Amino acid sequence: MHIRFATANLLNYLAPPNAFYDFNNIYEAGQWQQKQAWLNRKLAALNADVIGFQEVFTPEALQQQVTELGYPYFAVVDQPKISDGYIYSSPVVAIASRFELIEVKQIDVTVEGFSFQRQPLRATLIHPALGLVDVYVVHFKSQRSMLESEEDARLVDAWQTELYGRWQSAMQRGQEAHLLHQAMVQRKRQYGHPMVLMGDFNQVLSSMEFNALRATHRFRQPDTFAPLLPYHLHDSWELFSHSHAGARKPTHYSGASGQVLDYILLSSDFTQDADHPVATVVDYHVEDHHLVNPHSEADRFASDHALVAVTLQCAKTIAGNSELPL
Repeated sequence: MHIRFATANLLNYLAPPNAFYDFNNIYEAGQWQQKQAWLNRKLAALNADVIGFQEVFTPEALQQQVTELGYPYFAVVDQPKISDGYIYSSPVVAIASRFELIEVKQIDVTVEGFSFQRQPLRATLIHPALGLVDVYVVHFKSQRSMLESEEDARLVDAWQTELYGRWQSAMQRGQEAHLLHQAMVQRKRQYGHPMVLMGDFNQVLSSMEFNALRATHRFRQPDTFAPLLPYHLHDSWELFSHSHAGARKPTHYSGASGQVLDYILLSSDFTQDADHPVATVVDYHVEDHHLVNPHSEADRFASDHALVAVTLQCAKTIAGNSELPL
């Protein structure tokens, strides 16, 4: 039995007559239909069982669309900000699933003065072979500067403001990743469910901000690997590429330069290092035709990110993982 996870940044998914970020960013009826049609085609091609979405301004419209595509379970944990009654900002993440979501929660942190730029969600699904699985959907802080320079600022001053603002963005993104990781480890210690973390990371995984997500031992103490193994996260591409050759495809382009910004990370339950692996990675797919070979009409309102999917083959025998969360 297989299960397929996917992550999709939808780029300004907002039903008209509302506007995203600015009063004149409004899809015409035909444009909105084109955007929805594009998403229908992509989701049909991916054929994923569980999908994490980013850049969602209209959750109600997305829920209706994915329900018609065979995803009866849908959830968000936050709402976008609205000004002047129709201008939307701060999009939210969402999850759609063919399998029942028995619990959906936001990630709560207690650090004074901190809040996520975009609230992550945790959904616990129940799968006939895997049992209970905790799925996290994220959209980490972008690389855009958190500071705006004055319009009449001198070039050097504007440059310095931008540099400092981008560093603040990196610190915000790093704090988001570390506090999310703490929440994931805490829940894993309490319930032991396999974990999937997916979304738009807005930076490459090897960046310093994501040290916690890649850590496997204490500083200068590599012998701590085994005791920490249940809490490790693994890049699904690396798990797949161990047995398959080929270069990794970027998921976002700036001009001709591409980077991998969209990831699906898996807990050690899905690796051969686990005492009782629950599943193994058998396919990794990047849906990027709209980026590398776009068709003007069909992809006119596509996302600026590729969609990423990973397929897991479930083990025949699943040990434990049968108790519902309290």
